[in-house]
Amino acid sequence: MDKSYSIEVKCLFCDATLKTGEGLEHQSGDMIKCSECGELNDYDSVLEVAKEQGIELIKNELEKDLKSKLKNLFK
Repeated sequence: MDKSYSIEVKCLFCDATLKTGEGLEHQSGDMIKCSECGELNDYDSVLEVAKEQGIELIKNELEKDLKSKLKNLFK
């Protein structure tokens, strides 16, 4: 399984993609202002949501791949 995935970090309030300045790095405890709604998002919280989405995406892909392989095995 040589796939790569990209998960966008989204605003916790309006679900818009959070954007930061070019080359800007965030650290634990930072607040990221949403360009759409203006709310401040906790960096740790948005990162945790993105991680959960990534895990769910990979689980779904693995499940789909396993079903396909098992189906082919019993033909």
